[in-house]
Amino acid sequence: MKLTLDQKVDILKTAILEDRTEIRLIKDRINSICTLVTVSSFAVTAFMLDKKSALPTGHAWQLFPFVDVSFLLLLWVLFIRLKISLGYATRCLEAREEMLRTVATDAKKPFDAFPPIDMTQKPRISENGFYWIIGAATLILLLKLITVVMMQ
Repeated sequence: MKLTLDQKVDILKTAILEDRTEIRLIKDRINSICTLVTVSSFAVTAFMLDKKSALPTGHAWQLFPFVDVSFLLLLWVLFIRLKISLGYATRCLEAREEMLRTVATDAKKPFDAFPPIDMTQKPRISENGFYWIIGAATLILLLKLITVVMMQ
């Protein structure tokens, strides 16, 4: 079936909207994970410091560094994985935007809304603002760890 120029443009606009929605979701997940992991670390620490806790006092102090380092590791692993996904989604969006600019001039080529995209190239849009968020969460967790360990 031969597509008209308007149909091609509509398909690309819909794909661009989906890409933008995916990028927004990934950004939201990064923010949510930073918040969730940080708050969860404080909740676990509060549980471990509770006088009614089932943990013997000596053992709880030995677990604090392990628990906090585990939370930090979880935070960074999830962040790096989502940052990679964000880069891929951004690269797809940029490729579709480029297709939208050239769809009228490439009338001879067969239309493919999902062409192969070179994922080795870095996206033009860099999302470096997330390093402030992950850095703040890391700093908060480290300060909490230092404070709790010094309370021994």
